[in-house]
Amino acid sequence: MKWIDQFSLEKQVAVVTGAAGGLGSQLVKILMEAGAYVVLADTDEIRLNRVAQELDPSGLKLFVQKCDVTKEQDILSLIDQVHQKYGKMNVLVNSAGVLGPDAAWLHVSENDWDSVLDVNVKASWMMATHISKYMIANQLAGRIINISSSLGLRSQLKRIPYATSKAAVEHLTRNLAMELIQHNIRVNCLAPGWMNTNMVKNILAGEEGEKWRASIPMRRAAEPAELAGPLLLLASQASSYMTGTILRVDGGYAYCGIELPE
Repeated sequence: MKWIDQFSLEKQVAVVTGAAGGLGSQLVKILMEAGAYVVLADTDEIRLNRVAQELDPSGLKLFVQKCDVTKEQDILSLIDQVHQKYGKMNVLVNSAGVLGPDAAWLHVSENDWDSVLDVNVKASWMMATHISKYMIANQLAGRIINISSSLGLRSQLKRIPYATSKAAVEHLTRNLAMELIQHNIRVNCLAPGWMNTNMVKNILAGEEGEKWRASIPMRRAAEPAELAGPLLLLASQASSYMTGTILRVDGGYAYCGIELPE
């Protein structure tokens, strides 16, 4: 095999949660273009179908499955549907996530905390648990990719539930990697920074846009295509000797200190 062929996902089946979102849909596009059949999972079925139609008008490479990743029964139903259609699952990308409130610590409610931790941490754990059980039962060498953020490492004001959840996702990654290594399932984590999704474009074009750009060592947000190499590394055989790794793709944002109160 030529080394470049290690990055191919030809005939592999990948499940992407949060696939209707700006980041999730970009991850779907990258995996599909690398040859994978991709299952798009999200609660918003209308947006899921729109993404699938835009990326794959022929309907040959993408499969839409409505799924609330905080509900165990939805996860089990997704696994059943994917098994019926493809008979296997090789890659899971836990991309579903919520940002939560833009609020100082003392103004974060219990509901704020629970809603962020449920989606960002508990759902990632449940998806990884049930899909790894499926992989083990079917003797599949699998790859699980959790999605973190620069804030999994970096302190930022008014984002405590989100930052805490992403730090938890990174430690979940390390622990799952050790638990699953004997089953030939590798678990790694992709930690993007500012990505040029519609939401981020609006922030950077707003009143505080220059302040945020100045806080990024590369002075810009990443283009979605700049996630292609890192994502394919973790999703493919090119990372066959990697597990428990946190791969940061953030222009240096996580390493440039912490945000302090004015």
